[in-house]
Amino acid sequence: MATTRARPGSSASPRTSTTFAPSRLSELPAGATWAVWLENLQSLTAAALRRPHGVLGVLAELAPLGPVGPVDLVVVQHVLAPRLRELAAPPGSRPEGAVFVAPIEMARGLTFDVVFVPGMAEKLFPPRILEDPLLPDEARRALGADLLATQDSRVQEHRLALRLAVGAAGRHAALSWPRVDVEMARARVPSFYGLEAIRAMEGRLPGFDELRGRAETGGSSRLGWPAPENPARAIDDTEYDLAVLGRLKDSGSDAHAGAANYLLAANPHLARALRARGRRWLKKWSYADGLVDPDPDALAALARHRMGALQAVHRIQPREESEALETIDPLTRGALFHEIQFELLTALRDRGKLPLDPEHLEEAYRILEEAANRVADQWKEKVAPAIPRVWSDGIGAIRADLREWLRRSTESARGWVPHRFELSFGLADRDRPTADASSVPDPVTILDGARLRGSVDLVERRADGALRVTDHKTGKARVDAGAVVWGGRTLQPLLYALAVEELLQGRVLSGRLYYCTSDGGFEERDIPLDEENRAAARAAIGVIGRALEQGFLPAAPRPDACRWCDYRPVCGPNEEVRTARKTRERLEDLDSLRDMS
Repeated sequence: MATTRARPGSSASPRTSTTFAPSRLSELPAGATWAVWLENLQSLTAAALRRPHGVLGVLAELAPLGPVGPVDLVVVQHVLAPRLRELAAPPGSRPEGAVFVAPIEMARGLTFDVVFVPGMAEKLFPPRILEDPLLPDEARRALGADLLATQDSRVQEHRLALRLAVGAAGRHAALSWPRVDVEMARARVPSFYGLEAIRAMEGRLPGFDELRGRAETGGSSRLGWPAPENPARAIDDTEYDLAVLGRLKDSGSDAHAGAANYLLAANPHLARALRARGRRWLKKWSYADGLVDPDPDALAALARHRMGALQAVHRIQPREESEALETIDPLTRGALFHEIQFELLTALRDRGKLPLDPEHLEEAYRILEEAANRVADQWKEKVAPAIPRVWSDGIGAIRADLREWLRRSTESARGWVPHRFELSFGLADRDRPTADASSVPDPVTILDGARLRGSVDLVERRADGALRVTDHKTGKARVDAGAVVWGGRTLQPLLYALAVEELLQGRVLSGRLYYCTSDGGFEERDIPLDEENRAAARAAIGVIGRALEQGFLPAAPRPDACRWCDYRPVCGPNEEVRTARKTRERLEDLDSLRDMS
């Protein structure tokens, strides 16, 4: 059984039908028996929590205390706090070999065949014990030895924990420690508890050198190769395979030829994976390097995604998992920011306040507060933040950035008036609560056949009818100043400008990235839509189109690209090293795109 930390009420499942009113807290008794307390707490739990079953189970365990009392709220809190901080989630069944993972304190009164106590190194178990500089032990003792913890009591607690762990073992107890401090890159010192354990077993106190020697003979796993040197000492199939390969990788002898061939026959999926991994390190490009030289059937399937019919190639994205929100992640923050912007600009337009006059800035701030509160309340219900303070601080930071964005926009408009907000095209299959009335369901065709889907944050219009396309960014300004396509990484400003030109049939002067938060320093990257930059966009689209036509889309990252990639856990850390071995002739088209400013 595994022990997991749980936050009652953090799930996104529907609330129970009972209504919770904060005034019910004032109705709790000042002192009562446990039976009365449990009845009140069960009612509050059912009303306040989305998933109350875990908390109700804890309260049911305390039912035998019913006649005890009267007790006050402090005693109730003292009894419940440690039980509610960690809720045990028992498995549905207990197959042979089940494992219980928990702090030592939770092993009280339990018995196991085998007990493992890891981390028995100095400053780990026992941890380093320091006297509180604000309230020394002498002052603590004066207040009462049983009231506050002292160094002596902490030492006794750690010794008791070791006795509990060893005492819970019915057949075997294993004490271990890491030999290397990975963070500090130095050797670990074993805990003196290990010496005490040997003295208890053998009646003598060994030295640390002897203890280290015993540990090295007892387990020979290595930090860089997690398997013993001798395959016969492996504890499972994975360690055995790694131990066999560990011997072979450093051996130059032909005597071991074919020693690992059993891996190819043991499992067809493993054999396919090993062959693909090996081909990835060859100098020639192969199917193992991505979408490379596909067969006719694959080419026919890929033809539906060429530039004239392009919707999306893979749409690969991280798997979505429901979890409690402990901080506002960048994607959620960006979505909140853009939705509040849309609400604000729409309200200002409906009230006839665009373009915004500096004299009306305070009124705009009030409208901004209304929009922010409305959007934040809607999102709070959807994401169910686990820590209200984190949520409120995040919303406060968004409000501050939006106020500064609004002030700067008012002062530096220079004749540009907001014209369209969240102008989308080709997104009919998506649920978009915010979209401009001029949005169209079909993709926009640009540059002689390339079909584009997307949503433009803001289109501004000048008195002479000229348009400017702006995409608001809420992260750091990573795009170089003066960049046009930036090696194919900043196609959005130019392509969106071309799409708006086609969609609104107007003269678009530029596409702009506006980093409108304090993280981005409120910097701008304005890219003119002139003939030279149109040619750059056409060249970039041409490289992508030829790759789709030829079926050559290899995994060939540019230098340092893997640092920011979400899929590094899938590919591994060596993609740049691996692709550097490949022939460069077939990457000339891609290199030409990356060389573009």
